[in-house]
Amino acid sequence: MNERTYSRIAACVLLAAGAFAASSAVPAADIEVSDAWARPTPPGAEVGAAYFKITNHGKSDRLVSASSPVAKRADLHISQMEGGVMKMRHLDSVEVKAGSPIAFEPSGRHVMLTGLKKPLKEGESFPLVLKFARGGSVKVQVSVRNEAGGMGGHPEMNMAR
Repeated sequence: MNERTYSRIAACVLLAAGAFAASSAVPAADIEVSDAWARPTPPGAEVGAAYFKITNHGKSDRLVSASSPVAKRADLHISQMEGGVMKMRHLDSVEVKAGSPIAFEPSGRHVMLTGLKKPLKEGESFPLVLKFARGGSVKVQVSVRNEAGGMGGHPEMNMAR
């Protein structure tokens, strides 16, 4: 084969790969994560929670996991009232529909940070990586701030399991 044939084959392969990627993946650029925050934790606390809003400007996707260097684990959770008692349960994933913002907030969906390596201090921030089934990973900075509301300083930490 000559050089022209190789160039044509390479161009076809690139076009086919691009078409496949465009049809099956939600680019991370289509996922917008805003207002990421966490409450400060007291000294010695081993758990915290992160909150944010996700807006998907592309095709529907699912948030499947989270991670952060500030904690040993970062899990998707939800707090809900069941029989008059607030309970927290683990979520395997969270559907993120196109055009429908979804909130992670106190007394609702949140990322539970367990095994904190140090307290979360007001005014500081830390990275959080959110992994989506189709759109890949989105890295955000979480601001630590003292927000009012919920059931005390850390609503997710006061729940019955």
